[in-house]
Amino acid sequence: RLKGGLDAHCEQARATDAGIIQEPADQFYGERQYRARDPEGHVWTFTHTIRSVPREEAERLGSVQIEGWHW
Repeated sequence: RLKGGLDAHCEQARATDAGIIQEPADQFYGERQYRARDPEGHVWTFTHTIRSVPREEAERLGSVQIEGWHW
């Protein structure tokens, strides 16, 4: 769990000189996500589940066929 939520975590990362590559955004598959590059150049992806999305809905919203959906 990210203390304070994903958006607060992103702001904390920004304040410590991480480069924000992707601002926090809701994804069609039920996650809120952002990406950051740390000062050493490593790229990190942080996500938080905001809702459970059935496979069929994710396929429809993402215009993709999903294999191996296990929840």
